Amino acid sequence: MPASLTATLLGPVLAIRDGSRLELGSPTQRTIFAVLATHANRTVSRDELVDAIWGDNAPATAVNSVYTYVSRLRNSLRPNGRGDQPELLVSDRSGYTLRVAPEGVDVQRFGAALATARALRAEQAAPRAVRELQGALALWRGTPYEGAIGPFVHAERARLAEARLLALEDRAELLMELGRPAALVGELSALVHHHPLRERLRYLLMRAYVELGWHADAIREYHALRKLLVEEQGMEPGAQLRTLYERVLRGEAETAPAAAPLAPVPVADRRPPGALSQLVRDVPGFTGRTAELARLNRLAAEAAAEPTLLLVTGGPGVGKTALATRFAHASAHRYPDGQLHVDLHAVGTRERKTPEAAIRHLVAAMGQPPPPESVDARAAYRSLVADRRLLIVLDNAASAEQVRALLPGTPSSLVVVTSRNGLAGLIARDGARRIVLRGIGEEDGLRLFSRIVGEPFTARHRPAVQRLVAACGGMPLALRIAATRIKVAPSPDEALACFEDGDPVDFLELPGDRESSLSTVIGWSYAALPPEAAHVLIALGMQDAHVVTVPLATALSGLDRAECHYALHALVDAGLLHEVAADRFRLDNLILAYAQWLGKLKGLVPRQRTAVCARLATITRIAPSTESERLQMIS
Repeated sequence: MPASLTATLLGPVLAIRDGSRLELGSPTQRTIFAVLATHANRTVSRDELVDAIWGDNAPATAVNSVYTYVSRLRNSLRPNGRGDQPELLVSDRSGYTLRVAPEGVDVQRFGAALATARALRAEQAAPRAVRELQGALALWRGTPYEGAIGPFVHAERARLAEARLLALEDRAELLMELGRPAALVGELSALVHHHPLRERLRYLLMRAYVELGWHADAIREYHALRKLLVEEQGMEPGAQLRTLYERVLRGEAETAPAAAPLAPVPVADRRPPGALSQLVRDVPGFTGRTAELARLNRLAAEAAAEPTLLLVTGGPGVGKTALATRFAHASAHRYPDGQLHVDLHAVGTRERKTPEAAIRHLVAAMGQPPPPESVDARAAYRSLVADRRLLIVLDNAASAEQVRALLPGTPSSLVVVTSRNGLAGLIARDGARRIVLRGIGEEDGLRLFSRIVGEPFTARHRPAVQRLVAACGGMPLALRIAATRIKVAPSPDEALACFEDGDPVDFLELPGDRESSLSTVIGWSYAALPPEAAHVLIALGMQDAHVVTVPLATALSGLDRAECHYALHALVDAGLLHEVAADRFRLDNLILAYAQWLGKLKGLVPRQRTAVCARLATITRIAPSTESERLQMIS
């Protein structure tokens, strides 16, 4: 990966190669560079670029303009007279990728430093956490994405401004713990002046005054905040501030109580005290998904003036609930009336929740009695949540109808839905904005594996671990299971070798926890398939190709073309296949391995494979020497 290119986004958008600043051209062209740098080493589609630059106001010529701007940008990034160096901006049918080392993009370094600081705080290593935060804050050079334009830039500026403010608060809190309040008063006073309603800042300033014995100043700050909150928002200061204020009045606050530990996400929890919070526990060691989180933030920001519905879809074990939970925790402070969570049980061992049962759950969570049978429960629910600022997570949804019954009728709330199914009806009828998850990249996969097994083991066996990450298709659940199996094994080295030599489906099982085993998690999706789709999935396991076509699937399954076409798209909707082109589909590594495992389990492959290959030979009217060659001919 080229390391000579660096991208500055926390200030004016700049590209620097080998110490020289490159000319990025017009604001639109600069924006394209900024979007590609933000998502460095990930393919960004042309539609994403159009959306980032123009949003809903894209002209008819937008795609053609993107081609032109990218061509000019590629010329700007190309090393002059040095044909031996690889291209930094590459393209394929899916879109464009800017190849640059992660440490070469300041936005990514900033996010990584914040995550490291939180991990160090959790380990009680406050001085090191402060140094990480200071390094992160030193990366800022002005207004983020200066010189760039469009909806993406506006959303990113808002996200990064919030992240920077949280980093300043975290740093101040840590310095308070280290007994250095005098160094904070000036900085906190300036921040409170610019953010007068931000309760955490005001609390930290009051704490600093208390630590210094300046009780009158602490009382003055409390009354100033209370006046603003009552006049502008009709609410009192939060419980933490009130408690500190009362301790000062009673003369008990020679030393203020320590603040609550930081949340394990890059956004602090600033809910009003007493607000409802049903969010499930954030996933420990959450790794990667920076681009997906940024996209969710952008989609939520763009839809602020209308009912906001976000879909997170993808195959089994890909991390939909983990991503939605991380996003919900990070966004909770924007929804002061509370955060609700309900598992709709589309898959799993429990009975699927009906809309009425889900409404009863949500109504009870808000402290209300269930509506009487004579009342329309759905209408009563909409009335209850109308105009409240709620964040509602509908996890593990089965259908659009199940979700639609739970949508508020007003635009003040945000609804986040996770599902293994595509739920296209919610996009068509309800204006949902969707992201489809695939596996995480190799570097993120290595980091996730290392978090569990340890960096020394990964470094010692890096090629083998890279093969393991590839075999798992970047599926976070599979990587966690594999890493856990290896970590707890008597000989981790032998366990890693067993993974390489054995059946991945058999290896990715956790004794005593069937619901965290791969065969169970994928099996829930398989069990919900229509019969034709289940039959085709097993048939696809009778060969080794990852990319399959309708003719190949037809030959393998014995179904007619129309039936097979329907079955393949049912597999796509269930997240078990990806359509990469018209009538051309891709099986991820573990889904193919599961299909082959199913075939062996049912005893179908040995009996049917010879007949299938004979049929392929008849169709192609030639007889290649091996079964694999015959199977490849029709694909």
